Amino acid sequence: MYASSSAAGGDSVVKLLRILRGYVVFMISGSRPEKFVNILTYNGVNVWGVKSKDGVVYCTTLAVNYKHIRRLSRRTRNKVRIKSKHGIPFFINRNKDRVGLPIGFACSLIIFKLLSMFLWNIDIYGFNNISYNKAKSVMESVGIYEGAYGRFDSLKNIQTRAMIEFENVSWITVNVDGSKGEVNISEVTEKGEVKDDIPYNIKANTDAQIIRVDAYSGSAIVKSGDAVAKGNLLISGFVETELGGTHLSTADGIVWAKTEHTESFSVPKTYTFAAYNPDCKNRNSCRLFNIVIPLKFDNYNTTDNYFSFISERKASFQNETASLSLIKENIYFYDTDNVILDKESAENIFKTNMLLNELFNYGDKKIISRTVKSSDDDNNFNYSVEYNCEEDIGEKSEIILEDNFVISNEDTAEDTTEHDLE
Repeated sequence: MYASSSAAGGDSVVKLLRILRGYVVFMISGSRPEKFVNILTYNGVNVWGVKSKDGVVYCTTLAVNYKHIRRLSRRTRNKVRIKSKHGIPFFINRNKDRVGLPIGFACSLIIFKLLSMFLWNIDIYGFNNISYNKAKSVMESVGIYEGAYGRFDSLKNIQTRAMIEFENVSWITVNVDGSKGEVNISEVTEKGEVKDDIPYNIKANTDAQIIRVDAYSGSAIVKSGDAVAKGNLLISGFVETELGGTHLSTADGIVWAKTEHTESFSVPKTYTFAAYNPDCKNRNSCRLFNIVIPLKFDNYNTTDNYFSFISERKASFQNETASLSLIKENIYFYDTDNVILDKESAENIFKTNMLLNELFNYGDKKIISRTVKSSDDDNNFNYSVEYNCEEDIGEKSEIILEDNFVISNEDTAEDTTEHDLE
């Protein structure tokens, strides 16, 4: 395997050297051309690609050897003639009178050098909760975008400005290598996300009345029937030992409790709906070095109601993203109309919105009962829904130690002595 790879690499080097030095394909004719090939080899002239056709032998050799081959042909009464010439020396010789070629080559080098001083490929990664468009927009606002001049005075200053623009970002790293930029965004650990090697308590995330406490580790502080407020300690990470001491642990468990929630909904009496046109228009364009070039010039009335979806696909070559992309825009038109809703129609819309809200926001809760109250004013039908639920109200809270004293092991609720949900 290694031998074949080395051989392939050696063949490539030999071919490159032959192109750089120039080589010719020549024909040998005479009484015994095959014997002349042996004479060439005997005299140290390297030939390859030997072929015979209709009594004529075709060979290939370096251009510097051809003069010596002609002298030997005269002595052996054979005739040689060049069939074709290849390589850089012959290319330069054929085009030596074309002044535009060296000028164009020099201009190409200058343009390539100038383009390499700008950013044409930016890779943004490392984030989960931030959309790519948001990350791209923020980085553009601080000067990191396709087509930007890539010689920055201070990348640290850019990183600091970008962190100010973002929310919930702990660190940003910006690296620039030639015309390629990399942006690594590290997000802040979400509240309630706890590392395994850090001790923590479990506290209440809302006001509730305890039903049952299943403490898998740590010490249960509350029991069935207790009323708690948001921030009260439920399961402590401090555990008493058999010898009467205490040690820290990572509290874990489920605290089931009765909770109350209130949701408000409003349905306008004048309801606006959209009638969509099934036909859509497409506009294609390409982005080259951050310059957008239209490929289709379809016009449409900008006063019409419409929305569009834009997708951009970058070209790639050998797993490297190029500075060329295709942009496709789908444009959809619609008309709007107003309808005066009666109470029954508004109630149907409210029920749909209520069920969707429960689907997305109450999936981890067991709804015991719901009470709906309705009213209306000049513009809206108003609805209020009171929920009685059972849910796990435990929220993980890190225990912070400083100078051997516990900082966060106390309740954060202001007052729970008179709190009663019954």
